Amino acid sequence: MKKAGFKFAVNKIRRRSSSHWHKQDTRPPIKYVLDVTIAYPNGIPLSLATFGLGTREKCDIAVNYKIYDAAEVPFEDEEKLRDWMYEVYKEKDEMLARYYATGEFNPGEKGTRIAFSWAKIIGMYGFWFGSFYAQYNVYSYLITGLVKFLLFPFSS
Repeated sequence: MKKAGFKFAVNKIRRRSSSHWHKQDTRPPIKYVLDVTIAYPNGIPLSLATFGLGTREKCDIAVNYKIYDAAEVPFEDEEKLRDWMYEVYKEKDEMLARYYATGEFNPGEKGTRIAFSWAKIIGMYGFWFGSFYAQYNVYSYLITGLVKFLLFPFSS
């Protein structure tokens, strides 16, 4: 039996990925499931371009969240999980319909308004552009050094 080559490696990976070893989960168990419902003005969500460029007029976006204990969620049975998800989405649809009719997700539940100043928004953009610039320079330096080393290993 051949013990080298591409085909051997692919078959080895396939066997390993379907084995029990690969399926063992080493992460800590999930404790909570977070359900987030977002309501946009007039039911029109922000596009990625609008969100990124900030070209939409000032608007209020309402966010409602609910935390489920993971023990309540039937992860072990696929059909029960599907039915649970359908029920959650049915509740979300009712909640959104109520929000668009009355302006509240749940009657009597008081929300917290969060407003971002332009200074904070510009500061965040500055941070991300600065981070990108720094990472670009570091990776460019490392890759250039590696290429020079591989192509010209003995030059002075």
